[in-house]
Amino acid sequence: MSSRTSSFSLLFYVSKTKLQKSGEAPLLLKINVNGHRLVMNLKRSVNPNDWDSGKGRVAGRNDQAKLVNEYIDAVRYKVRQKYNELIQLNDEITPEMLRDAILGINGSAMRTIVTVWEDHLEGMRKLIGKETTRATCQKYSSALNHIRKFLKWQYRTSDISVKAIDPEFISNFSLYLKTTGNCSHNTTAKFLQTFKRVVNICIRNGWMVKDPFVGINMKLKIVDRAYLNETELYKLATLDIPVERVARIRDFFLFSCYTGLAYIDLKNLKRQEIEPGESETGYWIRTKRQKTGISTNVPLLELPYLIINKYNKLESLRPSDPVLPIPSNQKMNAYLKELADLCSIEKELTFHIARHTFATTVTLMNGVPIESVSKMLGHTNLKSTQHYAKVVDKKLGEDMAALAAKLSMKKPVAPPVTQVQPVRRAKRTPVTR
Repeated sequence: MSSRTSSFSLLFYVSKTKLQKSGEAPLLLKINVNGHRLVMNLKRSVNPNDWDSGKGRVAGRNDQAKLVNEYIDAVRYKVRQKYNELIQLNDEITPEMLRDAILGINGSAMRTIVTVWEDHLEGMRKLIGKETTRATCQKYSSALNHIRKFLKWQYRTSDISVKAIDPEFISNFSLYLKTTGNCSHNTTAKFLQTFKRVVNICIRNGWMVKDPFVGINMKLKIVDRAYLNETELYKLATLDIPVERVARIRDFFLFSCYTGLAYIDLKNLKRQEIEPGESETGYWIRTKRQKTGISTNVPLLELPYLIINKYNKLESLRPSDPVLPIPSNQKMNAYLKELADLCSIEKELTFHIARHTFATTVTLMNGVPIESVSKMLGHTNLKSTQHYAKVVDKKLGEDMAALAAKLSMKKPVAPPVTQVQPVRRAKRTPVTR
C-alpha cells in the first residue's frame, strides 16, 4: 500500500463573469488535488450580492440561503467521502477520478482486486463441468474470503486497487494466513498460488504493470502422507463390525484402498464407467478424476467387486446408476474415526488415507511399477507419484536396518588378517658426475 500523502482542497465560489438573465451567477466547485485543478458546475445559482466569498457560503438566514448552504455542505461531505475511498484504493488520485466518483461514472474507475476476483469466479462457475470443477471454484472462493478478511483486519477496507498489490502486501497476507488464519505452510502456499492466478489476469489485461509475486516463495513442503500398512489393512478387512453404518463405511473405505479412487470420484462412479476387461473379475474402472479431468483406468480386483455386489448387483444396474450408496464426506470421515477406535488404529483415519494406502501398501509395495501406479491414480505427472515411492524407500530402509540388526546378533568370525611388513625404500646411490 502506498504511504505517499497528497494535497487536497475544495473551493466553492460563484462566477460573476457568467451572469444569467435573472442576474444570478452559477455556483461552482474547484477541486485541487496535488496541484491539479478541475472546476465542476454544481447546477445551482446564487445572487452575487448574497455570496460570502470568505466563508464560501450564501449570507443571510432566509429559506433560499439555507437550501443552498445545506446543498454546499452535502456536496462537501460527499466529495471528502469519495476522496477518502479513492485514497485507500489508489496510489495516485486526479481531480478527474474524484469527479467521476462523485457523479457515479465507472468507466474510468480503477480496477479493484476483490471485484476482479469476483468476476473471474463468476465466470468459472458458469464453466463447471466443462472447463473447471466445483472443487476448483470452492478453492478460489475460500481464498477470496481470506482476502476479504485480511483487508478488513489490516487496512480496514473492503477492497483495494490492483495497483496497490505489492510484495509487502503479499508478505503481510502470507503472515496473516499463518497466524490469524491458522493455516499451515502448504495451505498458505496454495492460497498464494490462487492469488497469483488472479494477479496474472490483471497483468494480462494491463491493469497491473509489475508482477508483485516475483521473489515470493510459494513452494510446498514435502509431508509424510499417512497410509495403512499390511497389518492395519488386514485388521480393518477382517474385523467383525456389528454396527451396520460403521460396517458400510468400512466397506467403502476398503473399496478405495483397492481402487485408489478419491471420495468424489467414488461418489460419482456410475455403472457405465465399469467396463469389461481382462482383470481377475473381468472388469475395469474407466473414469475421469473430477479434480484434474485426467482419465484413470483401474482393474476391478476381487474385493472391490464383492463390495459392489454386496450393495448392488452390478449386472442389474442401469448405465447411469451410482455403483455404491456413498454418504456425505463429512459423515464418512466422522464414522472413520469411530472405525479407527474399533480397529485400534492409532492414525487419524480420513477417507483420503485410502488413496494413499492404494498407492503404497497395495501397489508399490507389491512391485507394481510406479508408472502404472501413476496412471491408475490419474496423476498429471510422475512427480506426484514419486512421493509415494519415497515412502516405500523409507520402508525398505527400515527393513534393511532390521536385517542389519539380526545379522549383528550372529557375530560372524572375522577372517584372519595377514601381517604385512612395510616395504623399506632402497637408499639412493649418489650419481658421480
